[in-house]
Amino acid sequence: MIRIISKHSAFKPLIIVFILLVLSNQNDNSLYGNETLSEPAINIIFTGEENGYLEPCGCSEKELGGLPRRHTLVNRLRKKDENWILLSLGDLPGKVGRQDEIKMETILRALDQMDYAAHNIGEKDINMGIDLLSYLSQISNVDFISSNIDFNTQVLKVKPYIIKEIKIKETTLKVGILGILSPELIDDTCQDIKVIDPIVSLKPLLSNLSDKTDILILLSHAEIEDSIKIAETYPEFDLVISGHRIDRPGIYLTKVKSTYVIPVGEKGKYLGTITLSPKSTRTDGSKRFNSYLSTTETIPLDERFEDSPAIEMLLKIYQQRLKDEELIKRVFKTGLPSNLTFIGNDDCAVCHNKIFRHWENTRHASAYETLLKVGHEYDPECIECHTTGLSYFTGFETIDSTPGLKGVGCESCHGPGSNHKETQSKDYGKAEVEICEICHENEHSPNFQFKDYWQKIIHPLEEEIGG
Repeated sequence: MIRIISKHSAFKPLIIVFILLVLSNQNDNSLYGNETLSEPAINIIFTGEENGYLEPCGCSEKELGGLPRRHTLVNRLRKKDENWILLSLGDLPGKVGRQDEIKMETILRALDQMDYAAHNIGEKDINMGIDLLSYLSQISNVDFISSNIDFNTQVLKVKPYIIKEIKIKETTLKVGILGILSPELIDDTCQDIKVIDPIVSLKPLLSNLSDKTDILILLSHAEIEDSIKIAETYPEFDLVISGHRIDRPGIYLTKVKSTYVIPVGEKGKYLGTITLSPKSTRTDGSKRFNSYLSTTETIPLDERFEDSPAIEMLLKIYQQRLKDEELIKRVFKTGLPSNLTFIGNDDCAVCHNKIFRHWENTRHASAYETLLKVGHEYDPECIECHTTGLSYFTGFETIDSTPGLKGVGCESCHGPGSNHKETQSKDYGKAEVEICEICHENEHSPNFQFKDYWQKIIHPLEEEIGG
C-alpha cells in the first residue's frame, strides 16, 4: 500500500495513475532480471540510515535487512541493467564508541564493494568525530557529499555535489546528486562544524547546476515534512530521497509539483529502486530534461536473498576485529546498588536444584551457545543479552573468567543474588515484564508477548519443591 501525502489536490488524477503504475511494477520478476524497459531510463538504488545494523541478528524469524543480502540483490539488478547509480542517505553507525567505529568502516567497505556513488553525511556519522570521518573519506572510493555543512577542515574529503554521467543509447545524460542534513538533527555540542539552512545553501548550487545536468537528485537527511518543503521551494529537483525515522518506507510516497519525494527506511531493512525516464527538454529555457517516474520498488531484504560470500567475509573480519581488540573487556560497567554482587548459576543450584534443572532445558540456558554457532561470542552487543550482568561490575566478563554467568541465568531475571544467598530472604527479585523487555525489545524479539513467552520458561513454584 502506498499512502499519498501530497497537499496538491490538482495532481490527484495524475497521482491515481501513478499509484496504479507503481503497483503494476511491484513484482518479483524485476528482482531476477526478467523485466525490460522499452524506453531509455536512469536507474537508481537507494539505502540509508543503517544505524549500525550490519545483518539480522538471528534472534527471531523473518528478520529483514543485512549487507550480505543487499549485495545479492544489487548483483541481480545489475544483471538487468549495468547502469545503476547507488546512493546512501546517511547514518552508517548507530551509537558512539569503538565498536561503532569498526562498524562504520565495515559498512563503508561494503558500500565500496557494491560500487556506491555517494554517501550523504548524517548526524550519527558526524557524532563519530571529524577525525574518523576524515580517515574514512581518504580510504574510500565512495564520495562523501554534503551541500549544507561547512566542516572547516581540509582533511575531510567532502563534496557539495557530484555529477554522474550515464550513457543511454546514443545520449549521455548528466545526473546531479546533492545531499543535505537537517540542522535540527545536529547536537548543539558540535562546535567544529557549521550547518547552513538547506533552503539557503541549495540555491547557489542549483543555479550553478541547472545548465550542467539533465536530472537532479537530492539526498535529504531530514524529516519527510522538511524534505517536502525543500521540494516545494526547489521544483528543479526531479527526485528527493528522504525519510528520517521512517521504519516502513513503502507506505509513504508523495509528489510535490513535478518532484517525487520517496523515503528510505531505517536499519538497512529495505532497498529502494527508482527508474527515471527522461523526456523532452524543458520549456523553461534550461538544457535539462523533463522526467517521469516509471517504476519504484521498496524491496524488503528477506530470506529470498541469500547472503553474498564477499560481504559475509567482511563481516567475519569485523567479528575478528572485535575479538582481537578484546572489546568485551572494554564494555562500560556500572556498580550495583547496596554492594550487591552476582554469584552465578551454580550457587543458585545448591538450594534450588529442581528449578536449576528445569532452567537447563530452556533456551535461556543455551543462549551463549547460540552465539558460538554463528561466531558472535566476542561481540559485546550480542553478549549483553546472551549472558548475565555484562554491563555491571561482578557480572559476565569472559567465558574463561566467569563461566557461571554465561547464558540468561537466574540473576538475569531476578537480579544479583549475593544478599539472597546470605539471608535466604523470601522477597528476592520478582521477575517483571520490564526486565524481559530489556532484551525482548521490538527489533530483536518483535513477536514478544509476556504471557506467552513466560510459559516457555516458568519454573516450579518454591512450595512444590519443599523450600
